[in-house]
Amino acid sequence: MLTLKPITIESLEEIHPFTQYIPTRSCDYTPGNLVMWARFMNYRYAIEQETLFIAAKSQADINSPAFLMPIGKLPLADSIAIINEHCTATGATLRLTAVPESFKERIETLLPQHQASTLDNWSDYIYSAQSLATLQGKALNKKRNRYNKFLAENPIHQYSRFTNEDTQEVIRFLAADRDCQHNREETMRCYEQWQCMATVRNQSRYHQPAGILRVDGKIAAFTLGEIFDDTLYVHIEKASRTVIGAGEAINRMFINDILSQYPHITHVNREEDLGDPGLRQVKRAYNPIEMLHRYEFTI
Repeated sequence: MLTLKPITIESLEEIHPFTQYIPTRSCDYTPGNLVMWARFMNYRYAIEQETLFIAAKSQADINSPAFLMPIGKLPLADSIAIINEHCTATGATLRLTAVPESFKERIETLLPQHQASTLDNWSDYIYSAQSLATLQGKALNKKRNRYNKFLAENPIHQYSRFTNEDTQEVIRFLAADRDCQHNREETMRCYEQWQCMATVRNQSRYHQPAGILRVDGKIAAFTLGEIFDDTLYVHIEKASRTVIGAGEAINRMFINDILSQYPHITHVNREEDLGDPGLRQVKRAYNPIEMLHRYEFTI
């Protein structure tokens, strides 16, 4: 039986070597994402036979436990057999959640007696890095116009990379934009906002690239990401609602900054919309080149 323990910042040292086995551009396996959502998703992990096993809440039914697809040196069939043994020993239903679409047929073959469901609100939005860096083309007219409007209306602006000296200023910016003032666990959005602040506080331990956009000396937008292989994962992007085009500006400036440091980056994962209509509209407006769909399997 697997011995599962909670994912914390201290877990990153153990988890990081397994990023080389991330099967797709899915954000689920990036250490930063795992730590940010550890409490909400009840992420726990175990390492057996040089393979990483991650247990979580089912994304289709948050009241049920499930496993992400294991990654590591074990063949997929062997690692799923270990999960099956664990579920049998604990009396739990075998569930695999957040299974990337590219692995759907393999899982169907390995688990013929399955029920599969599409996780509609959990598809990652994948973009061309160059497209986001330039905002060229008819499909991005609106985004380009908002970016240009920002430049015209805010001649005194500055983009800079986040440093530890910026920590308290960024936290105050995130706190001022917070919708949830009472129960931090009340909603997913509320949890996300608290975790954004926690991530900033621990930035010296994460070592993730981040950028700040200031207008007249005050923060108008903040973003933070994570890089693996050829992909930038954008975990946080917050912009002032009173500064038109601040979101488009921080996105473009951050991408260009990343490309200047890591010219091998070709794709950007801006993660899911979680079924939020406004967020979905914004993500679609950036003209994704791929939707990375996920599935859940129940035995």
